[in-house]
Amino acid sequence: MENKTPGQISFNPFQNIGVALSGGGFRAASFSLGALSYLNHLTIEDKPIADRISFISSASGGTITALLYTAGLHQGKDFLSFYRNLLFNLEGDRLLEMVLKILNDDNKWNKPGAEKQRNLINAFAKVYDKMLFDQQTMGVFFQKTHRKKMEVCFNTTEFYRGLSFRFQTDGRKDGRQIIGHNYLWFDFKQLETFKKIKLADVLAASSCFPMGQEPIIYPEDFSYSDSPEQSLTTTELRAALYYENYNEEQHPLSYEPSPAAKEDSKEKGHIQSVAFMDGGITDNQGLYTLMLADNKRRKRTSPNPFDLIIVTDVASHFMHSYETPSIQNGGDWRNSSLGHYLMTIKMTLSELDLYLVLSLWGSVVLIIAACLIPNQWARIPATIGSTILLTLCSLFLWTKRSKAGKSLLTGLHDFDLKQYLYANLNLRGNFSVSIIEKLVKYLKLTRLSVFEQMIKSRISSVMTMVSDVNLKQVRRLIFKMFYDDTRWDDRRVPNFIYELSSHNQIARKSRINDKGRLKWGATEEDKQLLVEGLEQISGIAEEARLTGTTLWFDETQVRNEILKKIVATGQFTTCANLLEYIISLERKKVKFDQSWTEEADTLKSKLKADFLRFKASPYFLFDELAENNITPTQP
Repeated sequence: MENKTPGQISFNPFQNIGVALSGGGFRAASFSLGALSYLNHLTIEDKPIADRISFISSASGGTITALLYTAGLHQGKDFLSFYRNLLFNLEGDRLLEMVLKILNDDNKWNKPGAEKQRNLINAFAKVYDKMLFDQQTMGVFFQKTHRKKMEVCFNTTEFYRGLSFRFQTDGRKDGRQIIGHNYLWFDFKQLETFKKIKLADVLAASSCFPMGQEPIIYPEDFSYSDSPEQSLTTTELRAALYYENYNEEQHPLSYEPSPAAKEDSKEKGHIQSVAFMDGGITDNQGLYTLMLADNKRRKRTSPNPFDLIIVTDVASHFMHSYETPSIQNGGDWRNSSLGHYLMTIKMTLSELDLYLVLSLWGSVVLIIAACLIPNQWARIPATIGSTILLTLCSLFLWTKRSKAGKSLLTGLHDFDLKQYLYANLNLRGNFSVSIIEKLVKYLKLTRLSVFEQMIKSRISSVMTMVSDVNLKQVRRLIFKMFYDDTRWDDRRVPNFIYELSSHNQIARKSRINDKGRLKWGATEEDKQLLVEGLEQISGIAEEARLTGTTLWFDETQVRNEILKKIVATGQFTTCANLLEYIISLERKKVKFDQSWTEEADTLKSKLKADFLRFKASPYFLFDELAENNITPTQP
């Protein structure tokens, strides 16, 4: 073996693999599916390299693929069944259609023994439970019949300390690992409760992205009652999750402060519920979990450190510059102020009885006219006019007589902008009464065109901050730790969706030509193999790179085969990055035991042959996996 410098470890390429699957909605799920399908395609001694994955960590959209894949492994399901089932469910917006149907179905909510709130994220969880997981729970990872050495971690973000919360287990029944983190964790003495948590709710917690969905609340939204034999109560959930408050006191969520302490319990950090949201907020690659696991394992003989960490990522350092929304001056309605419209509404409501009388008389006149006019074509305008006025009369009568109408009238008439800002939007915690009054005075005089621009600007900037700036900054910080630490030298493979895209061609050529900091001495043959002849591949990868983050593919994307392009990009990008990695080890003269050297040579030959095939036919693997395809049966 090669002599390593202090701080480094000996390793055998491809023996013990850790994989991180990033967030990014269906794009991340599809790219991850492509990456895993290639790792399953690449074999040594007739066994897929994917069989050597010992740890999978994921966040957000990547958790869709990670959960289905790992749960299937522990149930003994074959890879092709998993692949085709996920491919079927990713295509189009069938999941969304089911979500909206369930959201509007009264019978799906308020079941005895379950306290799920009726909202979008819980509707998604119910659909995931039915269409993807067939009501499976975290207990599946404690079944060791089919897969004994596999650790999983599905990351979310908790809104108590603002840290990554890890639904992490390798199926052991001891307390050597932490499910959660040091301030918020599951009690291993109540592991049975953790095992009863549904995979669908874990996915919802990992993937509910800001602005688009609500946080999912523990314990209420994790409770369910499918049957007397399969249920989980908020009482069980509260007792199983512990927290450390700001006084360093440790309690379960079920802890009740004494009556004397209740008044200041919030200030001391006493809680009874926790909000979870998108794991991508704190670690969109799920990479930091692998780094922690690898660091801890280097101090023990078993399990072994990772020989290879593959980071499959659909995010990037690329970012479009922010464009300020312009003020739209077209149309008279935009030139009036907000105060003008508020006053107009109130005056209209106060004169509602007058409008009702005028409408009734107008309807009578038009009906008589329609009857007396001899020409049938001339009667049409009178008939249409009377219909419209009668409709207005009905609307006026509804607002005057019905309970809902009266409530609407009262609400509109009594609307107070200052009170709305102060109470309903809860601005009292940020602004004084005098500031609120000044804001109201300003807003009432503001033209709607300016007001419209202000709203657009705030929404677009917040979306950019949450979905772009924050994620990229966190990504940079974690990647800096990962790449600056020599402990992971020669043991990491970045697998980015943009790697082979046309947008990245110059940077890729520069890196392989040893002009970047990751120099490994590529030969002319290496450069020709890795950089040349990518014309067919680069266009597909560019479309995959530009696809937005979404939880469904719309009709246009389905017609344009976006799913197929992203999965294929995952396949040929994984092949290219593994090939570059193994060539770089060879050029740097990293030495291994003879048996591992022979294996590396075999893998290099297979990777090279596959990459040449991808260059000629980028969809060859996708098409092979689709042969004899049948529509999966739905649970």
